Amino acid sequence: MVNALPLSPMLVQYLVGLCCLRWSAEVVEVKIGDLVYDGAAAKGRDVDVTVTVDGGSEGQFAFMAYEVKHEAAPLDVVAVEQLAMKLKDMKSVTHRAIVSASGFTDAARSKAKRHRVTLYQLEPWTRPLQEQFPSLQMKGTVEECFPMSKYLLCWPQHKFSIVARSAPGAFNLLDTDLLFTAKRKPHRKFRTFQDLKSELLLRSTEVLFPLEPAQTVLNTFPIPAVVPDGQIPAGPAWPHTHTLDIASDDVYVEAVSSFFKLDQITISGWLQWQRSQERTLYYVMQDTTTHAAFAGALISPELRDGHMTALLLSPTSREIGIHFVRLSEKHLNLIRGLSLKRQGKDLNHC
Repeated sequence: MVNALPLSPMLVQYLVGLCCLRWSAEVVEVKIGDLVYDGAAAKGRDVDVTVTVDGGSEGQFAFMAYEVKHEAAPLDVVAVEQLAMKLKDMKSVTHRAIVSASGFTDAARSKAKRHRVTLYQLEPWTRPLQEQFPSLQMKGTVEECFPMSKYLLCWPQHKFSIVARSAPGAFNLLDTDLLFTAKRKPHRKFRTFQDLKSELLLRSTEVLFPLEPAQTVLNTFPIPAVVPDGQIPAGPAWPHTHTLDIASDDVYVEAVSSFFKLDQITISGWLQWQRSQERTLYYVMQDTTTHAAFAGALISPELRDGHMTALLLSPTSREIGIHFVRLSEKHLNLIRGLSLKRQGKDLNHC
């Protein structure tokens, strides 16, 4: 049975890059969406993740290539053979691997072995830590040893006030009202007013959560771990008003027989810290043949597309990498040339 990893394909690709970066202290650079020369095709071809490893006095001796697949079903022999042949024609690559979030068929495993391609699977992390991560010197499952909680700043009660300087007079908007660009074309990001409202609530809390009084409330009033059924674990609510300038969003509406731009929106209501009901994802990337762990990850997906927080662990180190992943809009559907570098003990993201 396939356990679907609830992340977008680009976040899975980025996650594998982070696993590679955490895998060894000798890793110099990880590149996500790299172009590697294919001798048979006589041109550079895209590889999901490449890893350059420092050989010390011997120089940078290893150049590893990882193809990453996030499918609904296990990868079959046809898919693995195609990827294996693609990697085989890249003569600069010293180590070849395929990573799947859905596993592999038996025939695919046999084909990979024949072509000397290592197979890794991202799967739920259930084995005790002492079996695969002895350097941590901890006993029990990762969920027992690293319990995680996430607090969200929310607007449980709110209303919107709109400023449109070019509007001919007072107006009202319904959640289903369509939004447009200045050229009267459907807005690319926000189809309806409800879409815009959802974005602004999220945008507002992203601005307010590190500020006062939100931080004092969070640190002063504990949020209960257990509440009666049907209730959300939450702290006390407090009144607040937040004005957002949305002129740069270029949102236009048709109302009161006019076409005009929205300039500002003020949110008024109550703010509240709530305990997220979404569970942390505990996943391990491991060799499908030896079942040895390559790296482990604690993943907290976020509401915004392309965002997640991930803690990465290596089976050979006690260090834990903490990464706040924020993919830019251009990387939501395709990542090309994104570099993750290790300099000393610090990780630099380019």
